[in-house]
Amino acid sequence: MGSRSIPISGDLPIRKTKRRSTTRRRTQCGAGDRAPAYSSVPEKIEALKQLIPAINGDRKSDQLFQDTANYIVLLRTQVSILQKLVGIYGSSSGSDSNSSNLGIPQNQNGDVQ
Repeated sequence: MGSRSIPISGDLPIRKTKRRSTTRRRTQCGAGDRAPAYSSVPEKIEALKQLIPAINGDRKSDQLFQDTANYIVLLRTQVSILQKLVGIYGSSSGSDSNSSNLGIPQNQNGDVQ
């Protein structure tokens, strides 16, 4: 595994391991490849404006962030409601099981009457 036990005086082994190079980690992260973060803030705000539905025309940054927070809450609420609906009506693809969850009368075979 890259390590070797070398016994010295007594029964205590010492493991020698190879040093790992940090060069590969630095290049994977792209430490020197990107521009300073402050230069892309206006671009990020513009992208955020395009993602959030406009309530009123032009918004200041603080209002944009508030609208973003409200939109996130709205989306989470919608996901929660949809999950509950799936739990109520089931996610099976058979029409028979779906009709039983809807209160539609069925015979003993599960066929809709």
